[in-house]
Amino acid sequence: MSVSPLEYRYGRKEVKDIFSEESKLRYMLKVEEKLAQAQAEFNIIPKEAFLDIQKAVDSNAVKVERVKEIENEIKHDVMAIVKALSEKCNEGQKYVHFGVTSNDIIDTATALQIRDFYSYFMEDLLHLQKSMANLVDEHRLTVMLGRTHGQHASPVTFGLKMAVYLAEVNRHIERAVQAKHRVIAGKIMGPVGTGASLGDAALELQDRVMEVLGISSEVASSQIVNRDRYVELHSLLNGVVTSLEKFATEIRNLQRPEIDEVSEYFDSSKQVGSSSMPSKVNPINSENVVSLARLVRSFILPEYEAAVTWHERDLTNSASERFSIPYACILTDHVLVKMAKIFEGLVVKKENMLRNLKADDFVLSERFVSELTLSGVPRQDAHEMVREASMKAYANKTNLMKSLEDMGILAKLSKEKVDAIKNPLSFVGRSDRICTTVLEQAESIRKISLGAA
Repeated sequence: MSVSPLEYRYGRKEVKDIFSEESKLRYMLKVEEKLAQAQAEFNIIPKEAFLDIQKAVDSNAVKVERVKEIENEIKHDVMAIVKALSEKCNEGQKYVHFGVTSNDIIDTATALQIRDFYSYFMEDLLHLQKSMANLVDEHRLTVMLGRTHGQHASPVTFGLKMAVYLAEVNRHIERAVQAKHRVIAGKIMGPVGTGASLGDAALELQDRVMEVLGISSEVASSQIVNRDRYVELHSLLNGVVTSLEKFATEIRNLQRPEIDEVSEYFDSSKQVGSSSMPSKVNPINSENVVSLARLVRSFILPEYEAAVTWHERDLTNSASERFSIPYACILTDHVLVKMAKIFEGLVVKKENMLRNLKADDFVLSERFVSELTLSGVPRQDAHEMVREASMKAYANKTNLMKSLEDMGILAKLSKEKVDAIKNPLSFVGRSDRICTTVLEQAESIRKISLGAA
């Protein structure tokens, strides 16, 4: 029986596999194996014992079903793994799990899961970056209405809008690169963090275990890896999904029929928009991104609570983290992939953008204030003239140009200047240059992130 929608609806198989029950067991057994390897290298256990443990682990002889049988009897999940592994060993049996505690294995295995997830996470961010960069480049001069407070404002370009979003993603990639060494760390320093059972070489032994596993060592730990690392991971994921929600919300708004400037791809040959209204073309993918982004953000709350434990450790973090870390990672990957596909298939309706822009000449008010000021009218006087003309136009149900003409304000400008003002593309400032700058930044960050992978 499936209960979680992750099992049948959301998430990519390859990412979900990282956090599956079987994979978690394999990660934990790998930690036990590499622990034994380092202990043999430091002459703490015989080399034959390590090779025996390694053989048992690499043979996949330890099965989830057997671990569950033992756990049902002894009521301890990690000790069940230790016993199941010991059953498959000969020489190594008496050295399995020597000198360590449960969370040495659990937290180090979690670090391995996060490490493997991180590869997908970085790929996702770079894929999203590329899909957005294409839109920035293609539409750097596609003029459209700017909107502030939900109202029409001065013109922008769709490329600039996307450049603003792309700059945000660029920073997320930088953060992800910078945070990687902090959020991924393991430890094997025993039940109170002293490494006493491992002897004088405990710190060097820990570093060696993490080296062969390909992750960092915790600098100073209690029984567990410090949870500020997990809080930072959740914060990083939350920042990303918050941006995705913003992007998706903009698409949903611009797809509204009264605006109709962009649209998600819709397969009109077979896709169904509504079970009751067959005419509907809904932005369901963007809505899905919004919904799941809100859920991902919620997982940081239990991690904040999990970061507060008594003394060297209690068990209050254990249950919640079985949900929060896998769910946040799987769903973040899911919405990143979906958002990139939305952008790749986005229908940009240039004609409608221009239509909406030309239908409302009140968006020229900023331009008129600027040109009047440049022609010699004091700026505050120019602002008041255009404000008064706008209010009269609203009251008389006419347009701004007519109101400015009736009030004699247009006469203060040359005909050539008035004609130039009517061209919205002439008042998008340095939009094109900004697009170029953000695209160059994206390429630079992309190279740095690939080099850091």
